[in-house]
Amino acid sequence: MLTKEQKEVREELIENGVEEAVIDAYASLVGEEYIEDIEEAYQGKWASDEWFVQELLDGTGELPTDLPAYIHIDWESTARDIMMDYMEQDGHYFRCL
Repeated sequence: MLTKEQKEVREELIENGVEEAVIDAYASLVGEEYIEDIEEAYQGKWASDEWFVQELLDGTGELPTDLPAYIHIDWESTARDIMMDYMEQDGHYFRCL
């Protein structure tokens, strides 16, 4: 059962455009008492850890854009390492705070 304060936090997040499914996913990972951190933690929705990590590295500029075609990245292994700093629930990705 949610406290009055937790309900208010949820309502404010929804008013700010955070989807209820995202709130539920984050609450299931960290607990209802920490959902006020969701806007800082939320990274988006992806189909897999590998897709998430590819987009993350591409967006941060850490992935060289001029790799020769014969170089292949082991995205499964890379994702496994990077996911130590992230959490996923129902396709929603969050940075560990």
